[in-house]
Amino acid sequence: MAAELNGLGKTEMIPAPYAHGFEITREMTPAWLSSDHARVFAENLLSFQTPNGGWSKHVEYSKGPRALGQSWFSESNQWQWIATIDNSSTTEQMQFLAMIDSVSPSPRYKDAWMRGFRYLLAAQFPNGCWPQVWPLDGGYHDAATFNDDAITNVLSTLQRASNGDPAFVTAADRELARKAVDRGIECVLDAQFIVNGKPTVWGQQHDPLTLQPTSARSYELTSLTAQESANLLRFLMKQKNPSPRLVAAINGAAAWLHAHKLSGYTYDFETGRHDAPGAGPIWARMYEIGTDKPIFSDRNGIKLYDWNQLKDRRLGYAWYTYAPVLALKQYETWARRNKQ
Repeated sequence: MAAELNGLGKTEMIPAPYAHGFEITREMTPAWLSSDHARVFAENLLSFQTPNGGWSKHVEYSKGPRALGQSWFSESNQWQWIATIDNSSTTEQMQFLAMIDSVSPSPRYKDAWMRGFRYLLAAQFPNGCWPQVWPLDGGYHDAATFNDDAITNVLSTLQRASNGDPAFVTAADRELARKAVDRGIECVLDAQFIVNGKPTVWGQQHDPLTLQPTSARSYELTSLTAQESANLLRFLMKQKNPSPRLVAAINGAAAWLHAHKLSGYTYDFETGRHDAPGAGPIWARMYEIGTDKPIFSDRNGIKLYDWNQLKDRRLGYAWYTYAPVLALKQYETWARRNKQ
């Protein structure tokens, strides 16, 4: 980047074009993936792969390729979020490349996917978890991050690779992926919060050294989370031949989710919470450690126990979740198969 800016006679990067996020959509069918439009889109996506192999977030790939002197991140001209696993970044771009390569094979797609793979392996902590941003960026970005399913997405991506998906992953790299997943699962179990000797669920983020739940943004207080724990539980239930420790972890998380369901509300991201007698089950996103009360906060970081008291963070954040509904439904089947 320094060389690019020097050649342009500039001192600051130009932010990338902004997008809310990048995700695989239903429109990305095999027919679309074989189109010229998809190939152009893929070229743009490749151009925004960061030098360390990952991707940043909030970048609009349809606006064209990265220009010289342009950042890999859209919301700042500073060196932030370069690269990250936040908001499904890196793992989602890798999935897209695997999809388009399956339709229109290209060494460039395979090479970019493998660079992303190396990034995920390099970013793994010695304890087996992953930070939100790597190389480490400071602050809460360095925490072991379950928020927005960051670690869950990485584990899922690497487990698919260990099983030969995509097919171009070599046997040696499949073994590296398998070992990374094993270490990752061990860290997940080490981070699971214990109450009265029983495993429960997880926080949105955990201290990278002690693995205790910790805070992130000012309104994301130290807590236990129903949403990310539900999706992590779904991943853990996919493991073959679970150890006694893993079985106990799954049973503990499911029991906690059962015990913390709420009713009488509906909730959506844009309009918020609505009283609805008989509706449910629904879960709060965050529960206070020690009391198990749902907690909320505005940007001032002051803990609240009533969603109705929220002001500047009242809307635009998932304060409630339905994610445990599917997780607990799948748990019923899992429990019948894994009676201890």
